[in-house]
Amino acid sequence: MIHILVADSSAIFRSTLKEIILKTKKLDWAGEVISYNELKPASEKLKPDVIIATQTFFDADRISTLSDYCSTTEIPTIIFHEKGDERHLSSKNVIFRELPDFMNFSSEKITEYSHRLEQCILDMKCNVLFENHPSLPVNIGLEEVSSAPALKPLPKDLPVHNYKAVLVGVSTGGPGALLEFLKGIGRNFPLPIFITQHIDSFFDKNLIDWLASESKVPVELARNNAKPVEGHVYFAPSDEHLTFALSLDDGFRMVLNHDAPVNFLRPAVDKMFESAAKVLGKNCIAVVLTGMGADGAKECLHLKNLGAYTITQDEATSVIYGMPKAAYENGGSCEVLPLQQISERLWNLMGVERS
Repeated sequence: MIHILVADSSAIFRSTLKEIILKTKKLDWAGEVISYNELKPASEKLKPDVIIATQTFFDADRISTLSDYCSTTEIPTIIFHEKGDERHLSSKNVIFRELPDFMNFSSEKITEYSHRLEQCILDMKCNVLFENHPSLPVNIGLEEVSSAPALKPLPKDLPVHNYKAVLVGVSTGGPGALLEFLKGIGRNFPLPIFITQHIDSFFDKNLIDWLASESKVPVELARNNAKPVEGHVYFAPSDEHLTFALSLDDGFRMVLNHDAPVNFLRPAVDKMFESAAKVLGKNCIAVVLTGMGADGAKECLHLKNLGAYTITQDEATSVIYGMPKAAYENGGSCEVLPLQQISERLWNLMGVERS
């Protein structure tokens, strides 16, 4: 269990967070404090794994308290801010989130948000220092990888498409899974690869640098209106949806936007898949990897129905079998594969040998 300490002067905020935390499976309510002066003693006594607070909690002490805290805390912390009030303070242990309207949360909304908060905390704890990630998901051993059954041949009657892109959706457990995936892809893959990973501010650039260094594959953050290059991997930046638009030269370009979150998520896999369905149609490949929740399931089915090839990661090699399970059970998966075979299948679909 991950022990959570909640810090705020608002009784409504504290009680709502407690209800949300108690509805999760992996989070535990450690306690609460109502003033900044109580925070350090309570942290030393309760030893929380994560602290959740608001910006106003720190401002009530003095305006510089938030900056001091961000630069010194060693405890992973989520700080909620009012819309438009984020001060963009950089810290490897602190992430900022826009404050939901907890006062108007229905019981159903609280249950839904409990899943989002749990995922956020799990991702934050594993993403703080990317260099500590193993190159394999935590529940896969080397013996399992080496003894995996051979990949089955593609059906002989599989329609031939002019594939233009690979789209990957991933969440909890993503960094390790993505490294294994990109190592399998290697250099000179004949298509651009687009990845939406649920990740918070201050972590996306670190993840990009780490994956590029370890996989030796060109990995970068997607840029608005940029034309993709084959063999390159493009990540949706934190807090921006990655979508697509047709180009005059019969190609397509990347489009970043701040449209409303989809099920609390921005970037969202469903948003990327939905846009790909409109712009690329059947001429793309969609992959859903490990992650909590159901992001990507709806639009993965849409892509499959259009004729696109869709792949979901199997349960045995998923750190969290949520997103791929949801896509599979929704009928959106052409094929279920262990992680170590997905990159091989992508090369198969291209009809060329892996370089």
